[in-house]
Amino acid sequence: MPVQMWFIAQKGDVTEETTRELTRAVREQGGLILMMTRTGPLVALDDQVAPLVERHPLVGLMGPVSLNPRGLAVDRLQHIFAENLSKQLDLAAFDKTEAAPE
Repeated sequence: MPVQMWFIAQKGDVTEETTRELTRAVREQGGLILMMTRTGPLVALDDQVAPLVERHPLVGLMGPVSLNPRGLAVDRLQHIFAENLSKQLDLAAFDKTEAAPE
């Protein structure tokens, strides 16, 4: 179950509503949002479920991404990814505590 980064270019206009719907679809497949761009999200997703996300009606184009570890912006990007992942993990932990019976 290898996980890798994927760039998703949304089909049509990128709005709050379409972004929210696509983000939900990624999360339902166990994926995480690393960063949002003007054209769509950069996500971490298991290779086995990537085809399911790729078939979503809002996905115009989806492809794997790899960073050059010696690239100029890699440190900044990794910092952004870490911040976004931490927020999602905090929300997931909060959701679990809210759903737990007393």
